[in-house]
Amino acid sequence: MPKNWITVILAGANLACFPPHSTAQTAPPQPVPVVFVSIPGGTVEGKFRGTVKPTMPLPTVKIIAPDGYSGLTASPSPNLYFYVSERVTKETRFTIRAPGQPTPIIETCIQQPQAAGIYAIHLADHRVRLEPGIIYTWSISIIFDHAPSRDIVASATLVRVPLDFNLDTAVRAVPAQHRAELFASANLWYDAVAIAEDLNQHAVLDAMINRVGLLEPATYDLQTTALATQSCLFSQRDSRN
Repeated sequence: MPKNWITVILAGANLACFPPHSTAQTAPPQPVPVVFVSIPGGTVEGKFRGTVKPTMPLPTVKIIAPDGYSGLTASPSPNLYFYVSERVTKETRFTIRAPGQPTPIIETCIQQPQAAGIYAIHLADHRVRLEPGIIYTWSISIIFDHAPSRDIVASATLVRVPLDFNLDTAVRAVPAQHRAELFASANLWYDAVAIAEDLNQHAVLDAMINRVGLLEPATYDLQTTALATQSCLFSQRDSRN
């Protein structure tokens, strides 16, 4: 089979990336039939590409997406996430391209990250809608003196797919804290990440990005969350004293 074909495999959601939580009040989500799609693609990590050794440390850029295959979304305007290892002082550019089209779907400068961390791009804010079945490539570029050979560029592929009716029904039926896991079980990467981020489910988010080999962003988020929790506990203790 040619590599650019889309292979569709029917499977059950019991192949979830994460085991469902269970509580005394809420039963875990029941398995639902979903469609797993294997689409070629993956990520390219952003590092300095020039032949001249830089005179100062430069940021690393990582796209929050799976490697080796295209991340999926059921949203026409999903949220996209990327990580930088330190503050960015150069022009930062966001681009989406579609195969066979000479001009990008969008190419625009975004606010320079002011510190290490995970950052979001909301396609709805840019009035971008993805068409189903197209393998888009999106990238984050740090521009160095308008010399493309020296730019730092990180990229990933994504595909919009239809939302399975049974999955949609299951998502509506379970509490919000289980929804990221349901989307992850259906391989809807971008939707699962967005829900985990919106609900501050850092354990789920860190497990996802760690599982696809994004160790640096996962470690950073884990440490940041631990420090924030510690600071909150100290504040509560001080307020009681």
